[in-house]
Amino acid sequence: MKKITISIPDEIAEKAARAVESGSATSVSAWFADLARREPDWAAAVEILAELADEAGVTHADREWAAGVFDEIDAEHTDALGGAA
Repeated sequence: MKKITISIPDEIAEKAARAVESGSATSVSAWFADLARREPDWAAAVEILAELADEAGVTHADREWAAGVFDEIDAEHTDALGGAA
């Protein structure tokens, strides 16, 4: 097991402490370890998607176009929510 030190916002530390106090976690470390175990491995997913895109013939220009579309959608949702996405 590896021991690391992290800095987190106070509200996250309080959330972890509440989980321990309520019995949902045996320790703050256990709470974070469980959270990390449940989190998808996004780096691996990005690699797999890139390989699939390459196999399908998706070009860099295609990816830039798609990123622009998603940026526009994000901007529309941000505006619709009054500035908070």
